[in-house]
Amino acid sequence: MLDGTTPQAITLRDVARAAGVSTASASRALAGEGAVTTELRSRILAAATRLGYVPNVAARTLATGQSRLVGIVVRTLAEPLVANILTACERRLAASACGVLLTTTGGSQEENLRATHALLGRGAEALVFAEVGVSAELARAITARRVRWVSLAEHASVAGGPSVSVGRRQGAVLAARYLQSLGHRRFAVIAQSDDAADAVRQVLAAASLPVEVLDAGHDLDAAQAAIGGMLEQDEPPTAVICASDVHALAALRECAIRNVAVPQRLSLMGFGDAEFARRSYPALSTVRVAAAEVGVRVAQAVLASLKGDAFPASEVPVKLIARESTGPALA
Repeated sequence: MLDGTTPQAITLRDVARAAGVSTASASRALAGEGAVTTELRSRILAAATRLGYVPNVAARTLATGQSRLVGIVVRTLAEPLVANILTACERRLAASACGVLLTTTGGSQEENLRATHALLGRGAEALVFAEVGVSAELARAITARRVRWVSLAEHASVAGGPSVSVGRRQGAVLAARYLQSLGHRRFAVIAQSDDAADAVRQVLAAASLPVEVLDAGHDLDAAQAAIGGMLEQDEPPTAVICASDVHALAALRECAIRNVAVPQRLSLMGFGDAEFARRSYPALSTVRVAAAEVGVRVAQAVLASLKGDAFPASEVPVKLIARESTGPALA
């Protein structure tokens, strides 16, 4: 202020008065809790925005004993699909007045444990492990603090928390069946985990077709090198199912370096339908995942766990997108 005085902070009471409601209703609406109509919640949120109201999280934590903080442990944000899922998750949690603390670990068990302890030390009341395995040691550390957790994975690695599928198994099945329908008989899979590779094996076993698993993990250089080694075989696979669109892009680059025509000599299938998938050359065939819906489901699982409620499992919607990187097998 020009007169040297400090402006008075806007309080919850001010918001309630401006919206014409009780402080209890204003509190419930801003916290995303309780029986508040959509119209009333919108009016209260508009009043809070107009006044520039900022909740005092520290005071609320002291008063309620609840931090409303959710910690997210993720291997990396380099894969667009995972980043988009967590963005949707964060937005849904924010709408329910939950704050988010996110940390990347590279996937090592030691870093996962260190990051989890750090999040717990900062008062996280729930944790999300985004395609990060929950070891028995990690589960014990969380359970000792009576903190709930949710896994973004095909299945929970350790019993104790609900899991929300990314759809990798379903996507692998769709990709394998589609490529098989194009006449392909020699397959390879660039796998990040056993789930997708096992799903492809099961589909192809019915037709007695072999599949080569290129275990590159999350290392793109390793994935590209694996594709290069595969292409040097006397009879290399004619179709490759990749763990992500990023892996498919690495495979596409290796094919370009070796003058291997895609899809004439090798069909490539990605996963996730990242923005760049339709802009690459050739445009990537892939499996589209409803990332926003998955993210919301992760947030709903977190909110349910905070209330002590069960969260039902359900299928994740996935859709095969056929573009230019797949085609009929050479006769």
